[in-house]
Amino acid sequence: MTCAAPRPKALITGTPGVGKTTHCRKLAEVLSTRCVTVGEVLANTPYVVYIPELATYEISDLARAAEVVCRAVAPGDVVDTHVVELSPDPEAVVVLRKAPDVLFRELVDRGWPLKKVLDNVWAEMLDVVYVKAKERWPWAVQIDVTKRRQDETFEAIRRCVVGGGCLDEAVDWLSYAERSGFLEFIERLSRWGRSS
Repeated sequence: MTCAAPRPKALITGTPGVGKTTHCRKLAEVLSTRCVTVGEVLANTPYVVYIPELATYEISDLARAAEVVCRAVAPGDVVDTHVVELSPDPEAVVVLRKAPDVLFRELVDRGWPLKKVLDNVWAEMLDVVYVKAKERWPWAVQIDVTKRRQDETFEAIRRCVVGGGCLDEAVDWLSYAERSGFLEFIERLSRWGRSS
């Protein structure tokens, strides 16, 4: 998507449940700007449809939704979304990552429907958001939040956005899941979920 609007300062992205909104809000406060949460911008538009069995929204018109987001973002804002196609081109792109077994437990604890949990855990394991971000913005970096305290994660994001040096960590959740046995568990659970 090409957006004629001036560039936002940063895009904080990643699979749902990794801490995007928390860090977007804190970074916006520190930078004296706004955190633009794309889900909130699109909530009452005709370009999203609520799917009750998943307790989630799906975008029904990506191009028009992107136009709405483009108009909502001002220069210097921080954008929060897992749908990278909706973001105007930012100065910095930070993809937050979380180990899939940890993400699974946290999303289940939130009471999310199993299919929604599985979709998001698979997306994290298969690097979906990171790959899309990297294809669009080769300078995108990823930060593993799994074993970091929130303040440590925030400091890594802040340094990257304000120019103090970006941490870009290698993440291979598929190999991790295979080694830990989580891949076998999630495959069985996914098969069971499809049959029930």
